Amino acid sequence: MKNDFKPFESIGLCFSGGGYRATFFGLGVISYLNKIKYKENSLLNNVEAISTVSGGTLLGMAYAKATQEPNYNFEDFYTKFYNLFTPENDKLLATAINKLEDDNVWKQHPHKKRSLINAFALTYADMDIFKGSFELFENTQSDHLKHVCFNATDFSFGLPFRFQNTGNFGNKPLHNSQIKKMQYKTQLGDIVASSSCFPLGFEPIVYPDDYYKDQKSTDYKSLKSLERFIDGIGIMDGGITDNQGIGSMINISKQSSRKRELDLIIVNDVGSFKMDPWQSDTSSIDKSTSLKDNIAKILSFISLKPLYWLLLVVGILMILLNSFKIISNTAWTSLYILGSILTGIGLTLTSFGILGGIAKSIGINWFKNLFKKNVPAVLVDDITSFNNLNINLIQRMLKDRATSTVTMVNDIFLKQIRRLNYDLLYATPSLKHKKITATVYELNGEKTAYTNTFSYKKDIKPAPSKVLKSIGLIASETLTTLWWDKTDISKNRMDSLISCGQFTTCYKLLDYILDLKKDPEIQENIDTVAIDDLYKLLLKDWKEFNKNPLFLVEALKVGKSK
Repeated sequence: MKNDFKPFESIGLCFSGGGYRATFFGLGVISYLNKIKYKENSLLNNVEAISTVSGGTLLGMAYAKATQEPNYNFEDFYTKFYNLFTPENDKLLATAINKLEDDNVWKQHPHKKRSLINAFALTYADMDIFKGSFELFENTQSDHLKHVCFNATDFSFGLPFRFQNTGNFGNKPLHNSQIKKMQYKTQLGDIVASSSCFPLGFEPIVYPDDYYKDQKSTDYKSLKSLERFIDGIGIMDGGITDNQGIGSMINISKQSSRKRELDLIIVNDVGSFKMDPWQSDTSSIDKSTSLKDNIAKILSFISLKPLYWLLLVVGILMILLNSFKIISNTAWTSLYILGSILTGIGLTLTSFGILGGIAKSIGINWFKNLFKKNVPAVLVDDITSFNNLNINLIQRMLKDRATSTVTMVNDIFLKQIRRLNYDLLYATPSLKHKKITATVYELNGEKTAYTNTFSYKKDIKPAPSKVLKSIGLIASETLTTLWWDKTDISKNRMDSLISCGQFTTCYKLLDYILDLKKDPEIQENIDTVAIDDLYKLLLKDWKEFNKNPLFLVEALKVGKSK
């Protein structure tokens, strides 16, 4: 243990992805850190770095921007942010949809592709809490927050793409002198959108095409001329590669520009070990025709049929015979009309039949050639055998493949990456005694996949109360969305998430201090008196949280949090 380790004096905060669940759990974390004092100073004022992902970026960007303002006051920021997103005021989704549908919006922003994610980017850019460019962080004005990193993922190399003010902007393959010239011109709204556009719900946003309005500038043209940027770089959700922002925070802590590493990294994680188990389609297979028969039936309609030219001939004959006045020596108008209709129908169907037959022949030959070029000879018999399969069986097979692939991408891969990043955090020797993981589900009273009963630190008294666990459960069951639904409103999930972030942070700081006290080597090099004083303040709040988990949320609403 190095002698320069000074607990709580240099803090880094990681905010995970997870929609509004992450946003407001994170708001609870920073509001409690602002309340609690260490050596007469708010712990929030000791936060030097933040690393955020997706829903955590909504909170992280707004907070980081607020700290750069000369008249920054946390309570004012909290009130503004809170009021903006209450269910009655939250217009994020509705505004983005309206922008997507409005032709004028895209005429005013011709550099942006018309897409849902760009509609969200423009919506964020119009919000006061996200207005402006990344230039705000070039020379930070905050007296404490010096490092910001908002995480996304690039779709050219599959690496984290970091919108950060220290360290490389982007990542190693994409960082260069040209992107350095453009980085501080990046709009904050585009950064928030880049970090939060999760797969399936959104499409990637393209860098630099969708980011910079002035595409005639020398710097933009120079960047765009580079081979790796000519076709644009797809940028998407940071959670794909690191949903907790852990890797970025470790990089910040180890930056050569820093005099020493961070003393404490707090990972605030609303990800869950839970997932809905994949289930196979168990619907019965009814009798039906094979795939080959169905294709043949469809193709049979695309041909010249005798009925088509028969209608054409009948129509023409009707017109000709009627012109010879063979019926009562009169040319009947009704027969001209009927003949013309039959002729028109016959001519149309005959034309389509001829053209369709030609197109079908060309299409079949093209598909056969494509099949021969791309399917190995040894697999031809296996693939063509599907022609004789029941069409309902094929439908079920395709459904199972699609649903299992979605589960793999949205759950299994993300959970495995989450485990790998935590392995990195806990396996780094220099981070011993310098890390806390606070999860949204930690105090919800439920057992986990790894424990048979609800587990908590028995040395921290009182034990989590029934009402506290209830609030924790409500918070942890919030879905990953960027809007409030009727269930969220009825269960007061916004306040529950904030409260959960507050009392979980209090609990984890107590737990952390107890672990510090167990190491005699640490006791020789740290300010034990100050830490004991902090523990007493935390314990006092913990007792209050167990009586009324919402006490601090309620105090912040009336401006009495201190």
